Amino acid sequence: MHDDSTIDPYTNKPEIILDYNMTKGGVDTVDKMCNTYSVGRRTKRWPLAFFFQLLNIAGINSQILYNGTHPESPHKSRRIFLKTLALSWMKPFLSERAAIPTLPIDIRHFLSRYRQTQMDEEEEPPRKIRGRCSICARKKNRVTTITCSICHQLVCKEHSVNVITRHKCKEGGSHRLLDKS
Repeated sequence: MHDDSTIDPYTNKPEIILDYNMTKGGVDTVDKMCNTYSVGRRTKRWPLAFFFQLLNIAGINSQILYNGTHPESPHKSRRIFLKTLALSWMKPFLSERAAIPTLPIDIRHFLSRYRQTQMDEEEEPPRKIRGRCSICARKKNRVTTITCSICHQLVCKEHSVNVITRHKCKEGGSHRLLDKS
């Protein structure tokens, strides 16, 4: 752009200096935006620090391009745009991972929203491995691994029937306790 040493007659400064002074605020703006929402982490490896800075600038550039090509719905918040961008980058990998049948049930349940084709059988929600009975008083402190088959809350042996169901769920919402006899 600046092949010759043209000098501005009013200021007696080279044209390259005037162009620099007019655009130097853009660098400060980009630095401020990168520091506001940064992907960078502390590291002693300079290639990684350089990569983090490239990701920050790529996020700014992608928002500018998106807002320029979608004037009807520009993202005004940079935070929301970056969150949407990150989720869109992860979605193919999440849907791929959701298809693995040997994952633990809690991870499968979390990834079920990213599954491309829903399975015919309905999976139960993730359950706690151990916890307090939801009916017993807190001072009894009964820890159990049994869950109600209807509402999936934890119940102790005293408050369950042969089919593992909380009395509250079996009675249709009443909170009556039944004897085991």
